[in-house]
Amino acid sequence: MSTIALLRTTYLNFYLKRTDGDPAPWTDGDCNLCLTDAMGDLWPDLGLKATGTVATSAATDRYTIPGSIAHVTRIDVEAADASYLDTVTKWRYFPDADPPTKVIIAPKLTTGYTLRFYGFKPFADTAADLLPRLENVVASLAASKAYGILASSLVNSQRQQGLDSGRVVDYQTAVGLSAYWRREYENSKSGDPNLVTNAPRASMRR
Repeated sequence: MSTIALLRTTYLNFYLKRTDGDPAPWTDGDCNLCLTDAMGDLWPDLGLKATGTVATSAATDRYTIPGSIAHVTRIDVEAADASYLDTVTKWRYFPDADPPTKVIIAPKLTTGYTLRFYGFKPFADTAADLLPRLENVVASLAASKAYGILASSLVNSQRQQGLDSGRVVDYQTAVGLSAYWRREYENSKSGDPNLVTNAPRASMRR
């Protein structure tokens, strides 16, 4: 199981060329905050695959999306023994809330079957359910945020920021490094199977 502390000590410290306990230009708390923010920013680009079921009813064409799913990509119809019967091809989100909590399915379905929803949900901000292959992706985005914060500090103070290692980072360098790590994040997540925006066409229906 991953944690924010593990992401900091294994990846982010290496990317920023720092060690735990360094007071400047980022404290351990600053790094943790960047990582937590990065976890939140993964959604809706990247999510954790999820599924849930709802019983069919001939009395309605509107079904509540299982709480385990934040973004629906597919809906299947299953028999009482959970065997696959068909895929719902005509459905859309019902605009009851933002984000929607229901879908509309046409035509109405007969009572006695099960709708299996497939989709994605956000990763926890604590990184407890983060997939190992995405650990460096989160750290790359956090590094971009860290250098962005440093650039903001430098432009406000109008001075260079000295590091414990004796190196000096100026505003232009901080901005460049922020952009570099953002590109690393974009490249790392490209093509990942948990990329929500690459989900089946049904996920784009509104």
